Amino acid sequence: MSFRGYWVVMPVPVDVVADVAPVFTPLIDAQAAAGREGLERWRHESPGRPDVTELHDLAAPYLLDDHLDVLFGIWGTHEAAGPFLESSCRKGYPAVGLAHALRAERFLALPGWFGHFVLTPQEVRATLPAVQAALDLTPDQRSTVEQRLYDILDEVSEEDAAALLDDLVPVWRRAAATGQGLIGAQAVPC
Repeated sequence: MSFRGYWVVMPVPVDVVADVAPVFTPLIDAQAAAGREGLERWRHESPGRPDVTELHDLAAPYLLDDHLDVLFGIWGTHEAAGPFLESSCRKGYPAVGLAHALRAERFLALPGWFGHFVLTPQEVRATLPAVQAALDLTPDQRSTVEQRLYDILDEVSEEDAAALLDDLVPVWRRAAATGQGLIGAQAVPC
């Protein structure tokens, strides 16, 4: 079966955060609580290719799919307001790819659960240093991270792979500088 997984991280006004947080945050928190054991296994696994099915299950790319109409409404309303991260992959999940590529120590510095988050402007500012540090890669580190990204996302385009590594920090900085919140969501539209 073929599908296309998406990860979108978009700055949004604080009122949008206030509207969706009561719906999205409990789902994200419940998934994080349910996934603690799997997260610990992933953190301590060997450095080779992970059990991809287990990592996909842990990341819960379908977590917010019951709310795709809300997500598409937000994305459509705010996509022209400035830069945002959008990465997609046929037969793969970009946030899962980034998790594997960065490894647990770096990836878990990002807030939320495997790319799912709803952050207030204060949380955006507070988490910016950790996000910057997680993606601050030397040329050799970047080369290794890119290779791991392509290893797990077999059909990711160069553009989408680059977006994962290059677009997140500028989007975060923009949200922090403009006093906006951030919504990050994986989605698998039908």
